[in-house]
Amino acid sequence: MTYTKGVGRPTKMNIRTMVKLADALKNNYSVSDACKWARIGRTTYYRHMNNNVVFATKMSYAIECRDKVSFNFGTSY
Repeated sequence: MTYTKGVGRPTKMNIRTMVKLADALKNNYSVSDACKWARIGRTTYYRHMNNNVVFATKMSYAIECRDKVSFNFGTSY
């Protein structure tokens, strides 16, 4: 289900905000701290978790990736 508004202020949830939230959640931020960093409210986060399937999938995957360690083996000379 998409969340569209015909009239009024545009929603703060866009691709840039989703990337900020996902990065924060991957880096072990709490949901409250991630929302503060992305400049959205917790109610906005949970509303999109309940109504937007794509958003919920992305955020769930970001939370699952918290324990995975990624290495960069590139060398800089």
